[in-house]
Amino acid sequence: MQAERPTAPAARGASTGETMPPRLTAFVVAVIVVGAAVLAHSATVIGQSPFSLAPILLAVLTIASGRFAIKVPGRPATVSVSEVFVFASMLVYGPAAATLTVAIDGVWVSLTQKNRRLYRTLFNITEPAISTWAAAYVFRAIARTGALFPLSAGTPTLVLATIGMAAVFFILNSGLTSVAVALENRTSPYEVWRSHAVYLAINYYAAASLATLAVRSTSALNLGAVALIAPLLILSYVAYREASTRVDEAHRHVGDVERLYHAAVDMLAIAVDVRDQTTHGHVCRVQRYTLAVAKALGVTDALDLKAIEAGALLHDIGKLAVPDYVLNKPSVLTRAEYEIMKKHASMGARILTAVDFPYPVVPIVRHHHEQWDGGGYPDGLVGTEIPFGARILAVVDCFDALTSDRPYRSRLSDVRAIEMLRARKGKFYDPAVVEKFIELIPALQHDEAALRDGAKARGSVVVGLARTAGERSRESNADKTLSAIGPVERRARALIDEQVGRIVAADACLFAVNPDGDLLLVAHATSRLRDAMTPLQLPVGAGVSGWVAANRSTIRSADPVLDFGDLAEVLGLRSCTSTPVFARGDLFGVLTVYGTQATGFSDNTVAVIGILAQEVGLMIARAPAEDLLMATAS
Repeated sequence: MQAERPTAPAARGASTGETMPPRLTAFVVAVIVVGAAVLAHSATVIGQSPFSLAPILLAVLTIASGRFAIKVPGRPATVSVSEVFVFASMLVYGPAAATLTVAIDGVWVSLTQKNRRLYRTLFNITEPAISTWAAAYVFRAIARTGALFPLSAGTPTLVLATIGMAAVFFILNSGLTSVAVALENRTSPYEVWRSHAVYLAINYYAAASLATLAVRSTSALNLGAVALIAPLLILSYVAYREASTRVDEAHRHVGDVERLYHAAVDMLAIAVDVRDQTTHGHVCRVQRYTLAVAKALGVTDALDLKAIEAGALLHDIGKLAVPDYVLNKPSVLTRAEYEIMKKHASMGARILTAVDFPYPVVPIVRHHHEQWDGGGYPDGLVGTEIPFGARILAVVDCFDALTSDRPYRSRLSDVRAIEMLRARKGKFYDPAVVEKFIELIPALQHDEAALRDGAKARGSVVVGLARTAGERSRESNADKTLSAIGPVERRARALIDEQVGRIVAADACLFAVNPDGDLLLVAHATSRLRDAMTPLQLPVGAGVSGWVAANRSTIRSADPVLDFGDLAEVLGLRSCTSTPVFARGDLFGVLTVYGTQATGFSDNTVAVIGILAQEVGLMIARAPAEDLLMATAS
């Protein structure tokens, strides 16, 4: 089997309406002109030859076998048996017949592609024609025969001619396409070419060799040889397809494991967020900035980047082991409290050791408070002994903490924070990391502002779409979810509106778990949130409300960003308390109350919310009996 002839991908301009780059235009036009001349010459030769059905049959086999292609896992190449018939056509019926065969195949390939464009169709017809025509004539030149048959050349000459034919076909076929793709995507032709070069080179030679064996010492296709070779081709095709399927399944499994790791990371990060008074926005900014600095400093290994990405998100996971009175103390810590806080680095490493990450996350988390001069904790590492990811994280985390509000102080200006970083350079932090981060700050903050503006715009669109949908949207989603509680539905909603209305600066949403148990759907939202909340769906386990549904425990003083994303800022929501709602011992859903104050809700208010959730659950539990009574009375 051999790699199928590559075709140029959809042009950037084809989908966006942009004009093709001038160099690409010139190159494609040149290929089309040369290919048209080759096809014209081939058509003339065929027109002057006696009519025969045999070349047509071989062309049909070429086109038909090309449809049974298998993608090489992880490579931009596919394999089929079509090139065996292409080379056989070159040898049996000469350059003209083979050239017209691949041109027809190019037309067929173009017709089956999406987003067809004329220039792509013409390129897919003329490029293989050039490659085939040249390869056939190279074989003729090396074999030293005017009429290719019978193949009277000795074995060494025949082998050399076959290698030459395959090499020219490979060089022209892959080279011309790679140049076109590179010009189109403004990248290196070599980088495009080498991604599939090995597969094409080996398999084109295999196809050429099989074709030569099938036609040797005869003036026509050796049907006996074909009968012997065909089962081998079929067996190879089936075996490779099965192997390819297994590799694809392995890749999917790796992807599933990767998603599980990401889910574990997100859940752990949420667990920190709901205890720490820092916001999820802080953690995400630190993650984005740390990755950007790492790449700017030359980190390219995929596993190292994944480790830095996870480590940045989870660097404070050890705070789960820090008592609340220390973690959220609204003033400067005492020496004893500071010693307790310092334990979060080593404790975080212990927690993450159980996760068994496939990349080195634990060292980054353990050592992100080490200092360049050895004065940090927990191990007093010095200089380059500190993991590189931890050195970057330490700088970024410090800057974002300094420029963010904290319960015990207001944020510092960027200028003042940069001054402090430079003052600590060479003592606390790696000097090279500090300077590179400071250099990147304007670009990072520009990207961050664009990200926030985009989120606000998307949030406004969501709110607008929800308003436009109005009652129809609510009936199609939320009301159907709550329909199971029958006539109690109105009283449950009224109770939520009444009780939450007594809480200062508060809004609420009652989520219900869908029948599959994997999604939270909005069953009811108070008036200010209703339009924004109606289309919202949260996976169980995601966000504050999803975490409560998955763990069936109350969360207080959490960040609404975890439920709403940046839409929380549009709505002015800064804190939330969420509690599960049970009916007859089963989880019905979650009641989450959102507030506009950053300090969260008082203990009394949290207790009121808990009682409200119980009352709603009791109403839902009584619903079937009341429905039966009403039906009997009627």
